[in-house]
Amino acid sequence: MAWVEITADEYARHFANPVASYLRTDFNLLNADKVDAVRFLTFDDDGYRMGIVFGERGDEWLSPFSAPFGGFAYKDDEIPVEQVDNAMAGLVAFARDNGKKLNIVLPPMLYAKSLLSKTVSSMFRSGFALSYTDLDYAFDLGKPYESLLTKRMARRNLKTALAAGFDFRREDSAEGRAVSYGVIRENRESKNYDLKMSLEALEKTAAVVDMDFFTLYQAGAPIAAAIVYRVSPRIAQVIYWGDVPNDGKAKPMNMVAYKTFEFYREAGFDFLDVGPASVNGVPNVGLCSFKETVGCFVDLKYVFEFDGTRVGAGECR
Repeated sequence: MAWVEITADEYARHFANPVASYLRTDFNLLNADKVDAVRFLTFDDDGYRMGIVFGERGDEWLSPFSAPFGGFAYKDDEIPVEQVDNAMAGLVAFARDNGKKLNIVLPPMLYAKSLLSKTVSSMFRSGFALSYTDLDYAFDLGKPYESLLTKRMARRNLKTALAAGFDFRREDSAEGRAVSYGVIRENRESKNYDLKMSLEALEKTAAVVDMDFFTLYQAGAPIAAAIVYRVSPRIAQVIYWGDVPNDGKAKPMNMVAYKTFEFYREAGFDFLDVGPASVNGVPNVGLCSFKETVGCFVDLKYVFEFDGTRVGAGECR
């Protein structure tokens, strides 16, 4: 029983359907130029039971190195706790033997609650340190949208948005996608937020991850937008959404939330992940409030580290 490095092609064959597209071989190879090397590892226990892809930067191994989260691919949906424990103990030993610092951001629990619960427990017990937990928000698409709006203000805001005469479009043309992206760029610039991905980078990513661009128009002018990845057959994830500077009276973002919810519900998805409302574990209170007001539930995203460069690293606390 040990972790071994395999080729990208081998990894793709053994872990073709991980819990999210960010864990696939093609996605990681697409972003390979952002790290010194990409390492494809698997835990061999009478067969390849688990896998993980790291991006190497100096003595650090990062999962992810260019995605909202990384973590483990599992061969079976019902992997026993004992095998997970063996894998985590082996990964600690592997990092220590190779003198590497590991940083692993797990998916939010909704992506694979049973598997991730076992993984979190095992990582704690195997010597990984919890760096922080982020608050991640998502829509449960199994319920009617209106049933998620438990506060009177939320229902009033939706009523206002529905009466505002908005036109919500899925953009299928290059020109339309550029409009959506332009709204997101203007939103980020107005708030002094970084916009990490260019439109060109998004178009390249679309070669390995299905994605949708949406624009909300008012009187023919784009006022809000959303860009969403279809990260698994059952979960879509909002990568960007936002509106251009406006007085907010018509509640455009409430309309975007409602319309994206309805789109993916009708498409048969189980959840719409709208991403974290915290940075390095520190909540953005206003963003948390907005996401809760439009009907999201809150989930946890765990971030672990292990320093295999330290003498004595890997001893359980």
